[in-house]
This record gives sequence, C-alpha cells and structure tokens, in this order.
Amino acid sequence: MRNNTMCLIQRRWAALPVGLILLLTISLTLSGRPATAQNGTAFEQQATLRASSLLGAELLKSNLYTVDEEVINDGLLNHYTVRSIYGVFRPNSTLALKQILYEIKAIAAMKKIETKTTAKESVVQSGKNTVDAVANLVTDPKDTLEGAVAGVGSLFNRASQVVGRRQTTAAEDSRLEQLIGKSKSKGEIASKYGVSVYSTNPVLQKELERLAWADYVGGVGVGLAQSAVPGVGGTLLTASGTTRILNDVINSTPASELWVRNKNKLEAMGIDSDMVQLYLNNPSFSPAFQTIMVDALERLSGVANRELFVKIALQANTHTMARVITDIATMTAGYHHNVAPLQGLAPVGRVLYATTRKGTVVLAVPADHVLWSAKVADVATWLQEPVQGRTKPSGYQLWILGDVSTKAQAGLKGLGWELHPNAQGRLFPAGKQSS
Repeated sequence: MRNNTMCLIQRRWAALPVGLILLLTISLTLSGRPATAQNGTAFEQQATLRASSLLGAELLKSNLYTVDEEVINDGLLNHYTVRSIYGVFRPNSTLALKQILYEIKAIAAMKKIETKTTAKESVVQSGKNTVDAVANLVTDPKDTLEGAVAGVGSLFNRASQVVGRRQTTAAEDSRLEQLIGKSKSKGEIASKYGVSVYSTNPVLQKELERLAWADYVGGVGVGLAQSAVPGVGGTLLTASGTTRILNDVINSTPASELWVRNKNKLEAMGIDSDMVQLYLNNPSFSPAFQTIMVDALERLSGVANRELFVKIALQANTHTMARVITDIATMTAGYHHNVAPLQGLAPVGRVLYATTRKGTVVLAVPADHVLWSAKVADVATWLQEPVQGRTKPSGYQLWILGDVSTKAQAGLKGLGWELHPNAQGRLFPAGKQSS
C-alpha cells in the first residue's frame, strides 16, 4: 500500500508544471511558516503573456511552424504551444522553445535526404556495415584510423569499469546498436545538423534513426555533408547554450565512454564513488546532461561544496527537472568565471545558492519571468534570516535568464535584493562559453 501511494505521489509530482516544481523544490523545507507580502502587495499566481512581446518576429512564424500568441507563465517559466507541420509541441521554457524551433528546421533538412526504405531490414540480415557507408561521412582517412585505434583501446578501459554497473537511459540506443556501430553514425549525423543525439524530440529521433540506419548500410549519399541547417551555433541543451564543440564531443563519444569519463572526473573532485554511480545511473539525466554538469563542476574548481550539485541531482525524477538542475549548475559556473569568484555553495530547500568571496549571496535561477508569489517571497526572506553557522551576507543577488514582473521587482528590491535579469550574456559572454 505504501509503495502504491509513493508511486501515485511521484506521478502527480511529475505532472506538475516545471516552474511550480522548481518553486516547490526550493521552498519545500521552508514552508512551515507563511510568507507575508511586502508593503501589502498581493501575491501573483499565474500570468498570461503574449508571444509577440517575448519573441522576435523571426521566431514567431515560418513556413514550418507557428507559435501560439497565448503564453502561460507559471510563476517562473513560460509555457508555449508550437503548431508545426510535424505536429504540436509544448515547450515549457523559452530555452526549450528555441531548441524546438531549431530542431524543426533540422527535421525539415533531414527529410530532404532520401534513403532506402529497407535500410534497417538489410542491416539485420547482413549483420555488418558496408564500405560505402563509411565513405559517406568520413573524409579524413588518417583521423579515421587514429580514431579507430583509440576506440579499440577504450574497449578494455570500459570493460573493467562499466560492466554490471551502468544503466542505459531512455535517451540512448540499445546496447546492441551501440556495439555494432549504428550509434556512431547517429551521433555523427546529429553533429552535422547541430542537434543533440539525446534530444527527447520524438520526430527528430525518428529522422536521426532513419538516416543512421541508412548510413550504416550505405543508403545515404555524400550530399548529407552539405545538408547542415543554416545558422548552426551549437545546441541549446542548457542555459549556457552549450557550444558546438562540446555538443560534438557528446554526440561522437559512446555513452558508455561518457559514463566512464564523467565517473573518473567526479571522483577526481573527491566526490564519493557510490554517490557518483547513483547520479550517473539516474535515468532522468541523459549522458548529455551529465557531461554538461561535469563540465560545469570542473569550472567550479576551488568552490567549496560543489558536490552538492550531485546530491540534489539524485532527487530528479524527470528529464525536465534534470535540465533545470543542469541549468543552475551552468549558470553558477558562468557566474564564477565571468562575474565574480565564488567561495562556496549551500542548500536552500532542494536547490543551491552560492556565496562570493566578498560574502554576497547569489541565487541563479533559469527563469523566464518571475512573478511575486508566496514561494518567491519565502525564499527571498529566508536567505536573509540569521542562521546558526552562517555569516551575515554583505548583499543578495538574483540572476535569471528572463525578466521580473513589476510586483516582483518591488517585493524583491524591498527585501534588499539586487536583480540581474536577462543575464545570459553576462554569465556566458560570446567566445567564453564552455568547450
């Protein structure tokens, strides 16, 4: 009975709007006392916004899709509806919207490539790749040979560290597909189009699968190399706008090797081995998110308690929550590198805040539009209260990717918070993103 109740709670938790989930995770342990609105201002619960006031004209509509004018904000994140020729998509943040719109363009470009309808069936019958398939995407024999040698060597490294310990996530191909080399083709094709091989977009995954199987058996022509989508600047997996270089590394490296690489890096940071394996086996985190998180933690070198990001990641039970936690990690690393050095990290509810070496509290949140809600007021107030063992901060900063409502501005500033909206450019200056 208890297990059934827990399953029901988990399903209902996963169905909540992601912005509400983020607010709840921040404030769950703070909810024992009611928050009071500052200056008698009423709290905001939800807002209806207009897409035309949030997005540039180039994003609102194309021959492939239309973004609905009505946008629902849940207190932190914007929820959009995209009606495309490939179906309806409902991204739950502005970052997710931009990724979906780019993926729609990539899908259109992929569909221009004709493949044999029997591609997958023929590989099952033959059980091997063809010379023509290799020639489709490989242009430098020397690099290919060196890469093959490195790949063979890494098989022995993986065998001792992965067998019996690593779980395949839903975002990955099967172990058989990874073994026979079809996954390698899929990753290379994803990089050609500037998308993530671990995208949760089912239409994109279907096209990647089609082209990967066709490439594996020689069904794709060499014209594929010239079919990249215009304007590729790297995937929008996270708040940092993960660079093309890192995306290519993720796409071209087998998931099992990413697992080993991330495990070794996390343990080298002094993080407990059992906790590392629990994190790396959390199916909510794709190998892409894990690699981006580890990259962010590396850039937080010298910051106390960075292992807390791994601890809170164990709580994620949806892909969306995994993305939010990864976003917070990349934003925090961006602040440390590009704004001011951080001293350490500490928990607030079930996420984290940082402190600078000068004693300023920094809260980085991947929010689109912050409303003045009871939860926001509660967190903002709690961080100012005296806590045993915590030095009184010299100031308070909120860094977000979007903006703040008029009421939220008044409430937060009334509490002494310094606001930094539209912070992506400062946290991740052009040319200084992670690579």
